[in-house]
Order: sequence, then C-alpha cells, then structure tokens
Amino acid sequence: MKCLESLERRAQIPNDLMLKLFKLYESKGQSFYYKDLFSRDDEVMSRNTLEQDTQALAQYLDLKLTLPRIKLLSDPKKDFAAKNKDEVLLKNLKDILQRIQLLGDTFYLSTNEVKDLAFSLARDYSDIRLVKKNNAKSPKVTDNFDDFPTEEKLIKLVEAFNKTFRSKKYETIQIISNFYIDFIKLELFTSHNELLGLILIYTVISNQFKVCRYDSFFKALLPLKEQFSNAFIQAGYNWSEGYSQTESIARVFVAVLDELHRNVEIKAHEYEFDRKMNKSDSIEGTILKGSTTFSKNDIRDKHPYSSDATINRTLMSMKERGLIRPLGNGRSAKWQRIAPKSEKFNPQQLELFPTNND
Repeated sequence: MKCLESLERRAQIPNDLMLKLFKLYESKGQSFYYKDLFSRDDEVMSRNTLEQDTQALAQYLDLKLTLPRIKLLSDPKKDFAAKNKDEVLLKNLKDILQRIQLLGDTFYLSTNEVKDLAFSLARDYSDIRLVKKNNAKSPKVTDNFDDFPTEEKLIKLVEAFNKTFRSKKYETIQIISNFYIDFIKLELFTSHNELLGLILIYTVISNQFKVCRYDSFFKALLPLKEQFSNAFIQAGYNWSEGYSQTESIARVFVAVLDELHRNVEIKAHEYEFDRKMNKSDSIEGTILKGSTTFSKNDIRDKHPYSSDATINRTLMSMKERGLIRPLGNGRSAKWQRIAPKSEKFNPQQLELFPTNND
C-alpha cells in the first residue's frame, strides 16, 4: 500500500497534465446531456460497447483466437460453449463486463467485490485465490502491514482507497492510478493480478466517467498498450520505498478518456442528425453514396441504432424501386447498387434553426 499511503507527498501534478485534466472534466460535464440524448437507445449502445470492449480485451491479452471467433464470442446476444481455455477466459470477461455495466451508479469498491471478481475470472479457467501466508500475524499482534495476512492487506488497501476517495483532497485519476499500482505490486492473488487490477480500475473509471457506457475503454487503450506497460514499469521503481512515479499511468488514463469523449461527441452529433431525419432515408442515403456492393452488416455498422426491421424494410423498398438487387441468398448475402450514377440522394430538408411556433 506504498502508493496510497505516500500520496500526500507525491500529489503534485505537472502543469501540462493539469490542463489536460481541466479539459477532461469539462468534457465529463456533458454526461447528463449524453444520458438524455441516448436514452431511447441506451441498451443498444451499451451492448455495442460491451461487444467492442470484449473484442479489444481479447486482442489486448493476445488470446490465441481468430478474429471471426472473437467476434462470435463477443456478441452480447449469443451464448456459445467455449472450446478451449482462451475462449473460457473471454467468456468470463464478457460476463464480468456485462455485470459492470449493470452496476452503474450503485458500485462501491469493497473487499467482497474484489474477491467476487477473482472468482468470476477463474470460473472453469484457472485457480485464482488469495495468497496464503504461513508466517502472517494478526493486526492485534503487529502494526506492520507487510506482516498481515493477505486478506487483511486487501481489506486495508480497499479501506485506504475509499478513505482517500471520500476525502476529495486528490484528483480522481491520480487516486485510481496509485490504487492500481498498489494492487498489482502487493500480489494478493496467486495469479492474474495485472488483469484483476485492470478490470478493477476500469470498474471505478466507468463509474466515474459515464462515456465508458457509450464507447469502448479497452479499444482506446489497445493502441497505448506498450506505453501503458512502460508506465507501469516506471511506476514500479522505488515503490517499496514509497516514491513510486505514477504520473505516466495517469497520462494514459487521461488519453484514453479524452479519446472516449471525442468519440462520443461525434456519436452524439450523428445520433442527433439521425433522430431528426427519417431513419429509412438515412439508410438509403448511406447505400446510394457508399460502395457498389454491400451487406446488411455494413449497414448495421454505419447505423447501429436502426433496428433490423427498419434496415430490412429499407432494402425491400429500394429493391422494389429498382435501386438495388440481392447477390445470393441467406443472412450473409450481399447487395448491389444499380441506381444510375446521375441519381442523387435527396433526403428531406432539415431545419438547422427550427422555429417554435407553439
């Protein structure tokens, strides 16, 4: 627990990082707007995020699975029997991420939450349990943290995190970064401490930054994997002496959250546009302006909030009007656009500055 207990003397934040944090919290203020805007399609968006998070974690962990298999196992609406250890792990991770989404604002970090996470991760996969320490001493006998039983260390660490968080003396990302390093360096569990730590801090971050519901945290983290790994190594230096440098870890978290806010801002603009425009018109415009051949999955990717019924209805309408034709049969069939090149898509005109005549 070297990081959290020494936080007071290491709490300085460089000016450039402080400016990035100001920008981050300014963006965070949009959370209520996004919640209201996306309310009708909240479940669809959260499922899309869950699917992307699961896929990104599979790549982050270098699981020995093909991309098509990863996509199949990541589908939140499907439940497949796992064929090997990597598939079991991915299935467990998908279940954990789904539970984190359901927790929402009710999450509170506790010792039981950490142990439940380890149990869920280990299910049919590995033996992950708290490390047994034969020479451990009761807190009544010693006040030396290093002599405590492992479960007592976990209790103290969680208590320190919650106490530091409630004090409001330190910035949120700074607290999370220090907790992350302490959790991994203490090696409380027999294996997978780094993965447990990553899922734990994601749980806390997603509770504090609601954009994690609308865009994938792990997809944004994936390109920064090497930087994140190097930042962890740097933070490990002098950890036991209480002089851990966690600034680099905080910078990665800020960069990831900044990416999420930018992505969600774009999604909000697109969603607002689609909401004002008839969804069928929007899908038709995508088809007429896109590739000559396309599939229903291509349409779903560009219109994730349109139902299958709306997409099918639009395709049938365009087929009847001679604008497109099917290439084959079945769910994976392609379509071909046959509208003349001179034909332009002419959606209904939108009022950019509507007048309220009520």
